Amino acid sequence: MAEADLQITSIISKREWQEEQLFFEGDPYYSELCSALSSACKSIELEVYIFDNDPIGEMICEQLERAAGRGVVVRVLVDGFGSPNWYSTFGSRLERAGAAVRIYRELPWRRILSGRWHEVSKFSLSALLGRMNRRNHRKVCIFDQRTALVGSFNIAACHSAEISGESAWRDTAVKVSGGAVVDLLRAFNTAFGPTSGRYIEKIKAWYKGRRGYTDGLVRLNITRRMRRSNYGELLKRIRRAKSRVWIETAYFAPKLSLIRALKAAARKGADVRLLVPHNSDVFFMPIITSAYYESLLKGQVRVYEYLPRMLHAKSVLIDDWAMVGSTNLNHRSLLHDLEVDVVLSSEESIRTLADQTLEDLNNCVEITKQNWKGAPFWKRIVGALLYKFRNWL
Repeated sequence: MAEADLQITSIISKREWQEEQLFFEGDPYYSELCSALSSACKSIELEVYIFDNDPIGEMICEQLERAAGRGVVVRVLVDGFGSPNWYSTFGSRLERAGAAVRIYRELPWRRILSGRWHEVSKFSLSALLGRMNRRNHRKVCIFDQRTALVGSFNIAACHSAEISGESAWRDTAVKVSGGAVVDLLRAFNTAFGPTSGRYIEKIKAWYKGRRGYTDGLVRLNITRRMRRSNYGELLKRIRRAKSRVWIETAYFAPKLSLIRALKAAARKGADVRLLVPHNSDVFFMPIITSAYYESLLKGQVRVYEYLPRMLHAKSVLIDDWAMVGSTNLNHRSLLHDLEVDVVLSSEESIRTLADQTLEDLNNCVEITKQNWKGAPFWKRIVGALLYKFRNWL
């Protein structure tokens, strides 16, 4: 693809979004995604962890093919671990339609199985483990460099109630418009891979000169400095909370510093609530999460397990500040994977997110000191053992 197609827009980021629209269920989200794909005029950048070969994947692939067919610059980036078979199902189709496709850190045996021996670099165990450990977990679609959908919806039928029925996952995403979309575009360009050394230098210069990562609307973790800055600010906000700290996360296995911050906020009188799934797609996550319960409960943090279905949402509400995106509160998100979150700037959006959290609480069972003591002994032992491996989870 020509370098001109990858040029960074000169839009100036602002401190508030021009538009915000939240989504809490898959079918409205995919309807909005299809509508935006069909109306895009200039460019589409889609970045996703899982792009399944199912009815939702087929629907989105068809929309991307049509967009490329009418002359829209379409670029698609999927994760090599999350979507290992994607190229053979949809990637090759999109290339034939004129889209540019990339696989982020494709696993080497996938290249071998597809006959691309020449693309396999010198093998080493450390290189293989590195590729498997650092993934692109972001879920973003950017339209005409001005509007984006950001959240935790993959391209998968498990999010759709029309397909999966009552077991469809509960998730959260937001549609945003405004100057800060340029940060999402730059992050996509960095992961997608530039076409010239001069472009690489532009990207590096932008990140090197970046200051105040935490005062904008887009939270990225591309560099270690960004990770430290984002995490440090989150801890600070939690400790300084005056009224509430409400967190929903699919996978909870954080650093102990986060546990201490939650307990400190609760002791000072803030309403601290943690919502996690009772049943998970990763079978051992509820077990390792339960290893934190005793400490959290002693610290006056209220813990809830979401019962009806898989809770895959990632959101943080601290007083009147809110953030949604792809980041879980586990070591994988905090230390290894590429993630992206956006800060909500609209009071209405923050109220809507708070209302949804309260609705989710109505579908939870609260974990208390009394009922947690009654948990199976084996579960507490296994949770304590898995806790030792939290840095890799």
